[in-house]
Amino acid sequence: MKILNKLLGAGLFALVIMLAVPQKIKAQDVDDEISFQTFYDELSPYGTWINDAEYGDVWVPDAGADFRPYATNGHWVVTDYGNTWVSDYEWGWAPFHYGRWRFDDYYGWEWIPDYEWGPAWVDWQSADGYYGWAPLTPGISLDIAFGGGYTIPDNYWVFAPGAYINSPNIYNYYVPRARINRYIHRGRYIRNTYAYNNRRYITGPRPRDIQRFTHSQVNVYHINNASRPGAIRVQNNQVNIYRPRVQKAPEARPSRVVDATAYRNANPNQRIANHGTGVAPANHQNAQRLANFARTAPADNKIVHENNRNGRPAGGNSPDRNNNRPAGNNNPSRNNNRPSGRTNNPPENTRPAVVPPGNQSDNRPARPEVPHTDGNPTPVTRPGQPQQNRDQQIQQRRQRQHDQQNSPADQQQRNQQRQQQMQQNQQRNAAQQQQREQQRQQQMQLRRQQRTPAEQQQAAQRQQQAAQQRQQQEQQRQAAQQQQVAQQRQQQEQQRQAAQQQQAAQQRQQQEQQRQQQQQAAQQRQQQEQQRQQQEQQPQQRPQRESRPQRPQR
Repeated sequence: MKILNKLLGAGLFALVIMLAVPQKIKAQDVDDEISFQTFYDELSPYGTWINDAEYGDVWVPDAGADFRPYATNGHWVVTDYGNTWVSDYEWGWAPFHYGRWRFDDYYGWEWIPDYEWGPAWVDWQSADGYYGWAPLTPGISLDIAFGGGYTIPDNYWVFAPGAYINSPNIYNYYVPRARINRYIHRGRYIRNTYAYNNRRYITGPRPRDIQRFTHSQVNVYHINNASRPGAIRVQNNQVNIYRPRVQKAPEARPSRVVDATAYRNANPNQRIANHGTGVAPANHQNAQRLANFARTAPADNKIVHENNRNGRPAGGNSPDRNNNRPAGNNNPSRNNNRPSGRTNNPPENTRPAVVPPGNQSDNRPARPEVPHTDGNPTPVTRPGQPQQNRDQQIQQRRQRQHDQQNSPADQQQRNQQRQQQMQQNQQRNAAQQQQREQQRQQQMQLRRQQRTPAEQQQAAQRQQQAAQQRQQQEQQRQAAQQQQVAQQRQQQEQQRQAAQQQQAAQQRQQQEQQRQQQQQAAQQRQQQEQQRQQQEQQPQQRPQRESRPQRPQR
């Protein structure tokens, strides 16, 4: 019977170890393939595509004034690939697992697409029991990030206690911005990676390191490939996420894209970002104005460009900008033909060609130089509607349906649905966490029941030793408190005695001064009395001398 119990205990221990060790599954082993066109189409309802002079087509999310990547509406879970960001946004499957983020001093946070999937493209730190993470900027690969010489701006970092790193409510424990610099400059970078099939992924802190703070076993989830884009689901010890392979497609373009430089020059006072900090709330009203202008302004008005289904701009031809990146490369740099250093001058032949006003090839009148950006379309008079092909008609019909869906009532309904979905996700995560805790307690109870008498005795001894240690620690703590209280009392008594002595000395000094003043006053009175007596004696002596008879002269 003892042998059977030992075998059962060993088998259960081996099972627990197998569950705790990440499974070596194939990285990104999926059949679905997409191009950047999927990014453009799926993310358009949730933000604005703008054309940046350096990075090409980038996406500005319409996610609220307090949005920060890898910080807002999401949490961390440990998967086979390491710490994986689980976003609550419907569009979170793409921007947090492909590409890079950067903060622009005018548009705020921008996402730059790329080809390779990852659990999260962030850098990690550990400092004084806290974990910190920050999004990698464009052009930064693992080799560059880990090789040194690369500095992440301070406003990119987020820190939270290590005990809550896998909590669904981790946003409640973020370190305030006023105190975050002390952790940034005292932190130690975490350089853990997971390698498979000639690819490396940043894993962040290991489960055994996290367990030192949580004092409980860290659950390791498995990645399950979803069949279509959508919100990330965590259920049955699996993270269901859409993560297809991304292929190059030179014809891929957003249906409508805003020229970043032209819009900034036309609207210098409608900045979305707040003073380039990346921390203070953004100007949500200006963000809404940008999104409304991108959706409603006429195409090819020198700011908004509209692309046909074949990827060509409606007002001219444009070579591919974003899709010159090599597929399957671990270095997510923007364009191999672009120099690595940042420049303010756009490369040649990378901007969509726009016909200047007054030089239109058709009979349409010239549009205004600076269109309206107050949410209303720029007024344009057209003598006749040009003939359209089938693709253009489909595109316009889809645009009208999209505009109808963006009515205030529909937006309010979608916001309510998103909030309900977020609440359901939080409730489901809390229930799963409670279920995992119950399973862990059951496993611990089962292990205790299967222990042999010798093991039970050893466990009892360990518990007794732990109780003794706790008792000793409590005694030491109480002794230290008593000693501290005694020292404080002694210091207070010494300060009281010193104050009393000083006060008595001052009183004696004042009394001595008063006594001396009284002596001086008495001396003055005595002198005055002597002078008065002398004055009284002098008049009596003078008449006596005058009353003497004169002697007769001989």
